Amino acid sequence: MAGARFLDPASIPLKRQGGGGNIWATLVTVTQGLTVVVALAGLALFFLPVIQKTHQYEEEQASLRAQIEKAQDEQQEIRIETEHMKTDPAYVEHIARDRLQMGRPGEEIVHFTPYQTTPPTTKVAHPVPQNNSSW
Repeated sequence: MAGARFLDPASIPLKRQGGGGNIWATLVTVTQGLTVVVALAGLALFFLPVIQKTHQYEEEQASLRAQIEKAQDEQQEIRIETEHMKTDPAYVEHIARDRLQMGRPGEEIVHFTPYQTTPPTTKVAHPVPQNNSSW
């Protein structure tokens, strides 16, 4: 009955030749480890878009907070200017003269155009000859 011995599970070599130990136990451990790695990779791929979207929302939130802070600063400046206009007649006169081009009765208002600089020309009228001879 040579065939019966061939199908006998006890006849399958389950021990490693050099170090001793069960090869099936090692394969089970490796398979479990690979399963955990694949599951973690799947979770990472699943949550990657969520993490990216969260990062995008945080950047947008920081931008909006900066805009809010800037608007609050502008609002504070407007409040201060409004308070000056309500309480300081000299400031009202200053605003009327500078921004509205108004003057007192009998005054003449003279407007000056802003000074504009002309860009320097790059052409030289008489080029300087270059002499390569030494003294």
